[in-house]
Amino acid sequence: MKSLKILSLVMMLALALTGCKDNKDDGGNNGPSISGFDAIENEWKLVSVNGVPNDFHVYISFDSGTFFLFQQVYTLDFLYYDGTYSVANDKLSGTYKDGTAWKCDYSGGVSKDGKTLTLKSEEQNPVTFVYEACVIPEDVKEEATATRAINVVPFL
Repeated sequence: MKSLKILSLVMMLALALTGCKDNKDDGGNNGPSISGFDAIENEWKLVSVNGVPNDFHVYISFDSGTFFLFQQVYTLDFLYYDGTYSVANDKLSGTYKDGTAWKCDYSGGVSKDGKTLTLKSEEQNPVTFVYEACVIPEDVKEEATATRAINVVPFL
């Protein structure tokens, strides 16, 4: 009986060890691995904040050093912001058109399959934002106002 218990423990340990696989370099086949910000030029929709699905709407487009942000956060209407962004030392940073810097820089990157963008805020209490690649709906672009609302803080 004792040898059966030992054999069972050894088999469970072997099964547990073979089930753990380090996927640091999977050749891009599994998607979730981050490849930096090289493929950031796309349109993105926010899908979660710290692993929790969000109940507001944020779309962002990155194109040749310029970003376009459409947000429906704390308002009924979409608001529009734009400006410039840059990547240096694996950090994403940006400045709004009026010269105001984003509230912080972000680390993370685009998944190897190009389907998700992960941004982790570089602040005392980091927040992780996950975006999915998308096409920003035309009605969102049309609804967005071209000026900044006085009491609404931009999402980035």
